[in-house]
Amino acid sequence: MTLPAAPLPGAPLVPQPRLFTLRDGRSLAYSYFGVPLHCDGDAETHGPTSFAGGAGAAAAAAPRYQPQHSGGVSMLKPHARGTVIYFHGFCSSRLEAGLLHADALHHGLSVIAVDRPGAGHSTLNDKQTVESMVEDARQLLDHLGLERVAVMGASGGSPFACACAALLPDRVQALVLVCPLMPTAGREEQLLPGHSPTTLRLFHAVREQPWRLWATLHVLRLIQKVPHGNLLLRVSGFAEEDQRVTLELPAMAGQMKASVREGMRQGVAGAVRDLQIYYVDPPTIDLASIRQPTRIWQGGQDATTPPAMARHYASVIPGAQLHLLENEAHLSLPYRHNNAILGSLVEALAGAAGTAGAAGNGPVSGSAAAGGTSAKANL
Repeated sequence: MTLPAAPLPGAPLVPQPRLFTLRDGRSLAYSYFGVPLHCDGDAETHGPTSFAGGAGAAAAAAPRYQPQHSGGVSMLKPHARGTVIYFHGFCSSRLEAGLLHADALHHGLSVIAVDRPGAGHSTLNDKQTVESMVEDARQLLDHLGLERVAVMGASGGSPFACACAALLPDRVQALVLVCPLMPTAGREEQLLPGHSPTTLRLFHAVREQPWRLWATLHVLRLIQKVPHGNLLLRVSGFAEEDQRVTLELPAMAGQMKASVREGMRQGVAGAVRDLQIYYVDPPTIDLASIRQPTRIWQGGQDATTPPAMARHYASVIPGAQLHLLENEAHLSLPYRHNNAILGSLVEALAGAAGTAGAAGNGPVSGSAAAGGTSAKANL
């Protein structure tokens, strides 16, 4: 079994949320992972009081970066290798990015993970679209004084990460997608095969039986409170490899359980809106307009977001690199390979800056499909 280069500590990383008030009065919750950031009015809380175990000590020992000021606005001074905005998966939360913490420290990356509306501590927006999430992210970047960032989307966070890359081309330097979910509207025959029975039930429920959707999600919310075992993974239809790696690597299980619990703390309305975006109200973002260096990572055994979705992204985003690891699944891939995933992000940032090779020319693991179409290809 391949272990990550920098394993998680035993206890989940559960930093207190930072709350930013958006222009419409809603709260947007976020947390920092990896190399700490520091700015006035947003006091740094990385350290032993925020993170349990060795992660706190590592963060406390990491260098602090003092704020720069421009026109009275407190500007974050990120690590030279870059800052990443992280979009979590379906029924999850900002705590999901705790899986990246140790490897982000290793690569010198600062990660800002955001709760989507209705998840964690972010106010529900029942009219949420991918475009509105991009606007929320833009306001947060302005608040933190961050001019350029990379974006990373895992699973159901991928459409939002892609939208940021497409709609904020001057702010987003690079794009990384991990086991990406692709909205299926109009592409059902291509994208639905290979999904688990539970995912297919959610697909049909959100389109045809909304009451059943709410009931199913409430059941999942109750199941996630079971303290031990893999009941939630089994009921949710995760691949056998995901169930195996979760038992073998309890740190992963603890972090993911904490993230799902946090994601559903307000109820399931935020998850319902996500499903409507995925399966009913598809975005109209032109993926072919994305010009940032893009890296896509996918497990060949994934039954939650099957490989067809990653292949579709790779075929329509110009120059995208697809890393297809045939023996991995939805959860096993990121935990076993987060170090390599973040390494590819650093490479993409270097390509974007023109300091280390040309974007799109790096090595590819497993099978690859490179985009290059100029035709409009919506999310």
